[in-house]
Amino acid sequence: MPEEEKQKKLSTCSRHRYRYIPPCTPENFWEVGFPTTQTCIERGYIREEKNPQARSRRRQPFNVLFTPKKSQEQS
Repeated sequence: MPEEEKQKKLSTCSRHRYRYIPPCTPENFWEVGFPTTQTCIERGYIREEKNPQARSRRRQPFNVLFTPKKSQEQS
């Protein structure tokens, strides 16, 4: 059999032919281990903000919100 005919025959009966092109794996998918912080920043996993927002503070301390257990047991 000529080579072209062999390839045609294989493509029609082969179990391993592609009916569609499989999707590519994401970039850096096969790297094992943890990337450094600098690498994460370069890849865009971590964003550094120039002016981070200030964290809000509690209006009331915790001890005002919760009563101690001893006073609950007595009532």
